[in-house]
Amino acid sequence: MPDTPPPAKKTSSLSLAEMMRIMDVATEMRNQRETVEKEFAVDETKRLLREKLLQTTAITGERVTDAEVDAAIEAYFSTLYTYHEPKGSLSLMLAHLYVRRGHLAIVAVLAVTLLVTGWLTMRIATTKFSRTARSIRKATRIESSIRSNLMRARAISKDSDVTEELDRWEDQSKVAREQLDTETLEKVNNRLMELLTQLSDAYEVRILADPDQRSGFTRYFKDEIPAYYLIVYAKNEKGEIIRRTIENAETHQSLTVDRWAEQVPKDVYDRIADDKKSDGILNETLFAIKEPGKRDEEIRLKGSDEKPISRMAELTTW
Repeated sequence: MPDTPPPAKKTSSLSLAEMMRIMDVATEMRNQRETVEKEFAVDETKRLLREKLLQTTAITGERVTDAEVDAAIEAYFSTLYTYHEPKGSLSLMLAHLYVRRGHLAIVAVLAVTLLVTGWLTMRIATTKFSRTARSIRKATRIESSIRSNLMRARAISKDSDVTEELDRWEDQSKVAREQLDTETLEKVNNRLMELLTQLSDAYEVRILADPDQRSGFTRYFKDEIPAYYLIVYAKNEKGEIIRRTIENAETHQSLTVDRWAEQVPKDVYDRIADDKKSDGILNETLFAIKEPGKRDEEIRLKGSDEKPISRMAELTTW
């Protein structure tokens, strides 16, 4: 009667010798691996290990079932690799940093970029809005306006003395620009704009000839010496009355008016008065002419010597 095979042994009851044989076979199998790929081929490794175990048991005469062999292999592989969290240390920290070096490098580059961008932005903002920067921008803007006004004034001016004055203002503006003297630049520019207005103006100064209004008056000062004045106004080529800025000789204050008084010699005053008294109509009314390109008015009212009179005092109130 054949021997009845002994009951299958449980994996947990393997003997020390059996476990040593499994370890020997596993060691031999690892030594026979030819490539890294074959080392990670777990199924192939298990198959080869199973064949070796069966061959070994056949040589030793032990009888084991396929299920026992598979259970022993699974028990071996289940405890083959174990992981224990390493304790914290400087080496561990450096290892973590090394592993994450790519991500850390990206973060570092981004941080440096943000810092540099922020620094440059603050530097630009500080430079842009600094007092010196504001002065430079303001001086540059005014200087550009001065150059434009100088060009226009030279183009329309007909007076040699105006050209010389423009040259002086240009030199003054260059010095002020180098020193960032915006106050002086503004003064030069304002004077240029006033001059441009004067050069562009064209009008006639006429004696007031209205029969219902007086055309002149006599002014007496403290020493009882009389001064004679004619009331005048300015009108342009269209016949429109224009306002003029006149400095009052008595108060030395400038006032923009549409009528003012011009002092004239007594003989001229008497001639104009006689002209109006004769028929109530004043025939001689032209006092001065302002031509475009000229800064000052040219007096056309003549004296007893048949030459234009010189300009004397002006009044804005009487």
